Amino acid sequence: MTHRDHPNRSSRPQPGVKDRSRLAALESTRLLDTPFEERFDALTRLACRLFEVPIALISLVDEQRVWFKSVNGLTIRETPVEHSFCAHSLSSDSVMVVEDARHDSRFADSPLVTGPPHIRFYAGAPIHGPDNMPLGTFCITSDRPRVLSSKERDTLKSLARLTTLEIAHRRHQPELLIPDSEEALVQSIGAVINRAEQRHIAGTPPRLVLLELLDDLLRLTECEYGLVGEIKQQEKGAYLDILGMSLGDVTSQGQKFFMHGGRRLNLERMNALVDGRLSLPEIQIFSEDDLAQIHPHDLPASHPTLRNALMVPFMNDGRGVGMLLMANRRTHFNPERARRLLKPLMNIGGSLLASLYAESEKAALHAKLEEFRATLDATLDLILIFDEQSQRFIYCNQGALEQLGYSKEELIGMPPAKLLDSLSAGELDERLAPLRNGQQRLVRLNATLRRRNNEPLPVQAVVQRIRHDDSGRTNYIIVARDLRETLEAQREIDWITHHDSLTRQLNRAGFLQALMLNAPRRDDPAPLQMVLICGIDRFKRLNDAHGTALADTILCELAQRLTLALASYPEALLGRLSGDEFAINVNIAQDSNAFLLADWLRQQVEQHRFEAVEGLQLTVSIGVAVVCCGQVTAEELLRRANAALVRAKRQGRNRVRQYLSGMLDEASRHQSIERRLSGAFARGDFTLHFQPQWALNDLSCPIGAEALLRWKDEELGAIGPDVFIPILEESGMMVEVGRWIIDQALDHLVSARDQLPEGFFVSVNVSAIQLMDDAQLADHVVSALRWRDLPTSALELEITETALIQSPHWVGQQLEALHERGVNIALDDFGTGFSSLSHLKQFPFDTVKIDKSFIAGLPDSAEDRAIIESLLTLCRGFGRDVCAEGIETPAQLDFLRRLNCARAQGYLLARPSPSLQVIAEALPPSPDESKGTHSA
Repeated sequence: MTHRDHPNRSSRPQPGVKDRSRLAALESTRLLDTPFEERFDALTRLACRLFEVPIALISLVDEQRVWFKSVNGLTIRETPVEHSFCAHSLSSDSVMVVEDARHDSRFADSPLVTGPPHIRFYAGAPIHGPDNMPLGTFCITSDRPRVLSSKERDTLKSLARLTTLEIAHRRHQPELLIPDSEEALVQSIGAVINRAEQRHIAGTPPRLVLLELLDDLLRLTECEYGLVGEIKQQEKGAYLDILGMSLGDVTSQGQKFFMHGGRRLNLERMNALVDGRLSLPEIQIFSEDDLAQIHPHDLPASHPTLRNALMVPFMNDGRGVGMLLMANRRTHFNPERARRLLKPLMNIGGSLLASLYAESEKAALHAKLEEFRATLDATLDLILIFDEQSQRFIYCNQGALEQLGYSKEELIGMPPAKLLDSLSAGELDERLAPLRNGQQRLVRLNATLRRRNNEPLPVQAVVQRIRHDDSGRTNYIIVARDLRETLEAQREIDWITHHDSLTRQLNRAGFLQALMLNAPRRDDPAPLQMVLICGIDRFKRLNDAHGTALADTILCELAQRLTLALASYPEALLGRLSGDEFAINVNIAQDSNAFLLADWLRQQVEQHRFEAVEGLQLTVSIGVAVVCCGQVTAEELLRRANAALVRAKRQGRNRVRQYLSGMLDEASRHQSIERRLSGAFARGDFTLHFQPQWALNDLSCPIGAEALLRWKDEELGAIGPDVFIPILEESGMMVEVGRWIIDQALDHLVSARDQLPEGFFVSVNVSAIQLMDDAQLADHVVSALRWRDLPTSALELEITETALIQSPHWVGQQLEALHERGVNIALDDFGTGFSSLSHLKQFPFDTVKIDKSFIAGLPDSAEDRAIIESLLTLCRGFGRDVCAEGIETPAQLDFLRRLNCARAQGYLLARPSPSLQVIAEALPPSPDESKGTHSA
């Protein structure tokens, strides 16, 4: 009940469960612990049908329990009051709705929710007794969550109101008799109105209820005639569409009017005759004096004489939607009593007209649906409709039956989740969420339907959500198209879009997409997402040397090797990002596993002998990046791994480096260096510095100097050779720059030769790339010496062990060609490479330079002392001179002297100088020069 039903209720506090007045009112009804009664049971059965719920109850709440006067769908008769939903409804005049009890803190832990009957949905409207005291509720429940429309709320309130009336007045259905007194009239009119409301709730057609109501009221009030009509709007104004006319005492004039009168009355003209009172939202009583001013010719033809009249406006949502008119009562209407008795009719009539309008709309819709049915059945598309509340199909077209193989009886009533083979009920609910929250008007989805023979039917579907306000029901309309013929082509397009056509692995776009989908969750056993990028060392040289076709074969073989190596990681991803770069994703449990796995993969590649080129051995540099639970984007993770790869290549290749903070800035700087380096040689940005070498048996003057390449850029400043030389090698510029270094070093020697000691030489580092790519290296060296009139002993070429393993046969030929022409060759960084002993025996080295990493620990480190002693003994056995690099302390120098090491260089003896001229000027004067100066 609302405030309009009980206008005095809001003026006093709402009684609670233990309110004494309320309990006394409940006791006075004498209903507690009485048998079931059909008059109440009929209402709960009706509620179950109207709302499509399994349980409906009429509850009475006393101090300790909730007792059910009527129960439909349960076997129990009472529950403890502390567990009850109904007790919460007592203090409300409106309907209390709990859409999902699991998410309501008041009821989530109730035994009625956690156990049988597993209540999820509850809706209850209060019922009242003497003095409008709330006695309990008329309620409905379900074990599934749902919503209650505004119309359904009104219906539930009406059922509660009928229950209240049954409790207060009705033990038996009264017969409708002509009242013999004013008191009897009052009772009879109330009964007529109540019966009309009950029949409306029970589903009697609203037009029939209105006409029966009009007939009953005319007979009870003994009026001559009456009508009931609906107000409608048109372009020319409002009119009253007469739904029904009735006669009380039939007169010839009245009969003539009702038989031949129009069915539509101009409402504005009628309203003008009574000073606008027909448009007022309240019951109007027209006396003889009120109607005397109306001239007969102002009324429609054959209109009966008007002596008095009563008009009840039908209201819906505060708006007049129709009216009931009764005229010419034998005795005058009592205005106060008429308004009091007939006031409920205002809302009841409005509800009946609203239902009538809904019925007409439904009939029109049904007609349109029938028109479209043939069209829908003719289309090859599948058309299905399912109800949101019941989650069952309620319509299917002929195309759906033919393509799915079900009969109509099998398909109607089936839950969508059973038919949608590729989506669970929860997944379908999630996909349709944008329709429910109004974010989208329609949803497109690809799904697989399960045909009756269990074969899958892939479809592309469009789903729309349609809400029917009159019934509160919501339907989903699915229009689906068979994709079997197009999916195969689409799969091929998708594969091409996301895969590398050469290696058949994921391409960059495909790898990024898969990487994003493969992000682990925090609670996964392997929550760390690792990405490593493998770059083939010096792949450009391989491509240039063997051609593109053979290089492509090598790439395919490398992809197969990586795939085989990752066989024990079934969830791993492998992709080819660019020419020689492969990306791998493996989710791991611990960060320490990242480096171990990456280095193991590096070794797998290094140990593999490629079939495409006999004896070919590749090395790869690997950059590793690890994040937890997808904390960065897939693109960012690749950027980090690439930055680590840049570091690995800069630090010598054939190694693994893991991403550290700052590497992205370093990689960005590396790109800037590559850009500026491309024009450095042409701009003349390169210079040479020279670090002297000394004979340890005579430190009075140097015997030679190592030429060191330096680069100072106008924008970037000084860049170390460990940074730019690998870039020169990768870019192919190293051959040209290497020849320039040899020429410049010899030019410096020529310019300072007269001031340098006899036999002074320059030592030049020769890049592995230069050895392998410059087929005329020996000829260029000999020509450069001859052109400057220098002996071959004036130049020493330093070769690293890295060059020896790239292409041993070709590098050996180059070194033999130089050695035969008398050019001295030194093995640089001895002890740090691979198979050093075989290199001493295989290649024609004159000098071995011991790497500074072995010198640093002298003389304190027993291990370093042992290594140096062994290396010196070994080199003497092979007849090689030894030069120690990186001498920085007197103790190191003394130790090497005691071991009879031949040559040395380092900061202790001299730092690099910008020219040999500077070194010459720093030398002590010769004995002859000293005498000449002294004599002078």
